[in-house]
Amino acid sequence: MSGWLGFSTGVSGLLASQRSLYTTNHNLANIQTDGYSRQKGTQNAQSALYLKGLGYVGTGTTVEDVRRIRDEFVDFKYWTENASHGDWEIKKDNMHELENIFGKVSDNKLSTDLNNFYKALGTLSTNPQAAETRKVVKEAAITLTKQLNQTVNKLYNSQKELNFSVMTKIKQVNDFASQIGNLNKEIKFLELDGSMANDLRDQRDLLVDKLSKLVNVTANEENGEFSVSIKGITLVNGKNVNKLKYPPNLVDNPWNPKEKLVKVEWESNGEPVHLESGEIKSLIEMRDGDGSGSSIRGIPFYIKRLNQYAQQMVKKMNEIHFQGQGLEGHKDVFLFTHDNKSSSEFFTGMDYTDPAKVTAMNDYIKNNVRADNITVSLDIQKDVNAIATGAKGSAGVEDSTTVKKLLATRDDIHFFDSSDAPKGKPEDFVLAIISTLSVDSSQAARMEKNQSIILKSIIKRRTSISGVSMDEETANLVKFQHAYRASAKIITTMDKIYDITINNLGYVGR
Repeated sequence: MSGWLGFSTGVSGLLASQRSLYTTNHNLANIQTDGYSRQKGTQNAQSALYLKGLGYVGTGTTVEDVRRIRDEFVDFKYWTENASHGDWEIKKDNMHELENIFGKVSDNKLSTDLNNFYKALGTLSTNPQAAETRKVVKEAAITLTKQLNQTVNKLYNSQKELNFSVMTKIKQVNDFASQIGNLNKEIKFLELDGSMANDLRDQRDLLVDKLSKLVNVTANEENGEFSVSIKGITLVNGKNVNKLKYPPNLVDNPWNPKEKLVKVEWESNGEPVHLESGEIKSLIEMRDGDGSGSSIRGIPFYIKRLNQYAQQMVKKMNEIHFQGQGLEGHKDVFLFTHDNKSSSEFFTGMDYTDPAKVTAMNDYIKNNVRADNITVSLDIQKDVNAIATGAKGSAGVEDSTTVKKLLATRDDIHFFDSSDAPKGKPEDFVLAIISTLSVDSSQAARMEKNQSIILKSIIKRRTSISGVSMDEETANLVKFQHAYRASAKIITTMDKIYDITINNLGYVGR
């Protein structure tokens, strides 16, 4: 045995260098592979051999196994911050979309159409009997109401898209969870002999990376079992998967009766999924947030504001208009209604001197008028002479008492005086909506940028630990190549020694 010791030692070095070269080659081949972790062989000295007269002599080396270079703490940080980044990224994108719907503070269609409406009233006040001027007022009022209709319908469509995105993300969570469960099963089988299924582990961690952007997840491995959970509730444990309910249950949408809202629940017990961060949480907040309590100002908040705007316009403008008189005996006509109703269909027997009827009218408006159904009264759409310009009972067509009162609402600082809405003039209300949106959008953009910087820092740290460096691997390639040649040289040298000893030693002295 001792005679072949040098030879076997050289062979062990040759094989170890060869395996290290394979690992280096694998690293270089996967330098562009998403989620790939750099691998390194664990090389140890073989047990020494005791030789009498010499003591313990080394017997070479061996590569025990090949492991990925990974830091679990950095992975945990990445998953946590990735969820927060996904959260703010969704908010930023959707706030930007809302800004596109409303326009800028200095140039938005609602303010422009409101100004055009008041401008038309101003012209009418100087020439109340002119048919063309009356037509301009009618068209300006119709344009204003249609702008409200279109704006809120765009918000409905955005809410519908968010709802669809929630459903899509639920399916993605289940797909990722199923893939993780399958990989858990495969990895456990392949690692029964104590080796490490490194590439499959990389695939599993990459799935957790993708999952962490959707929901707040934690992942850990105990006794060979890999588990993923959402707020303490297990999503994946080994090969077992606790999916989210899909297709999901639907509930009524309080802001748009035509649509249903997706619920995010566990399939096993129907309990709601507790979301703290991630894209799904942000999508739900933007879809459902009405700004009340601790909820964010999502799409329902702006739907609510537009509804309040429409209701107050109907309430205040109708009160003035109804008590005036148009041409050719037109009276008891509302300026605005809903769903293309005439004045008689809108609210019959109205008397603004009767507090009970005023209260009933206000309740009716609150329950029936919305930004999506406000229109100009059907009476005025059919006949512009129904536009009330003078006081009731006035004989002359030159009377502009009522239209001047309508015009004066433009500067009425108490036009909006509700406790749960911005106070001030009609234009102030519109500007308050857009200013609030601008503030929220700026905050979302700022938070997304900050979160992106944090995430990039973690990615950089992660890459420095687990990423493949071309320079480092090239240096390793040279190093292991030299080691391989050195081991081969040792084997060649030992071969010559044995050849001389065995075959040529007998020729000495002949």
